[in-house]
Formats: sequence, structure tokens, C-alpha cells
Amino acid sequence: MLLYQMLRPEEVEMLVCGNPTLVMGELKKVTVYDGYSAQDNTVRYFWDVVLHMPLETQKKLLLFATGSDRVPIGGMGEMTFKISRINDPALLPMSHTCFNQLVLPPYKSRKLLKQKIMTAIQNAEGFGLE
Repeated sequence: MLLYQMLRPEEVEMLVCGNPTLVMGELKKVTVYDGYSAQDNTVRYFWDVVLHMPLETQKKLLLFATGSDRVPIGGMGEMTFKISRINDPALLPMSHTCFNQLVLPPYKSRKLLKQKIMTAIQNAEGFGLE
């Protein structure tokens, strides 16, 4: 008997597509910073905004930053995620999806950071694979 015959359809989907369950608090725990520390205002604003986003918006952010709205089978704690600083607050956030890297300018307020993040993720086109 083949291994895939022993699995339920949901389990096969998880193996192929990844886990659809998002726990952004787990991602926060494994995030590394380049040019920021976890105590910087911009980083604190970012996590405050992200942790209060609706699930669908969190999925869009994850897709923007990583190229996928799913997480590895082991959960978000198994991911690598990096937030890097770029010193031009006029820019929108950017991402390097191959490296699960979000490039985030130092915004002066939580409100501005939220506006910039929302603009970036709502106007991202991805690779046209949908």
C-alpha cells in the first residue's frame, strides 16, 4: 500500500499545499531583524497592526511577504522570516519573497505604518499565478 493511500484528503492537501492555519504570534517569535530590534517603534507598530488584522488580511500580508498564504506543515514556528530596514519612510513596504523578507521603512506612527502596509498588500499583484 502506498503512503498517500493511508492519508485522508486533508492530510494530502496539507503535505502538498502547506498548512492553512495562521498563528501570527508564532511568526513573531521566529522573526529576525536587520537594521531593527524587536524594541524599535516601527517593529512594535508592525506587530500591533498585524496581530489585530482579520485573518484574510493576515493571509494577504503573508502572501505579500513570502509568496504564499500558507505555512509549512510544522506551523509558523518552522518558518524563517526577516524584517529589514530601509531608511526612506516615503517608500511602501517591499518584500523579497524568495527569502521570506519584508523590507520596512521606519514609519513615525502606527497609523502611517498601517496605511502603508495596507496599500502595499492590496496593490501587490504577485506572479499572476492565481
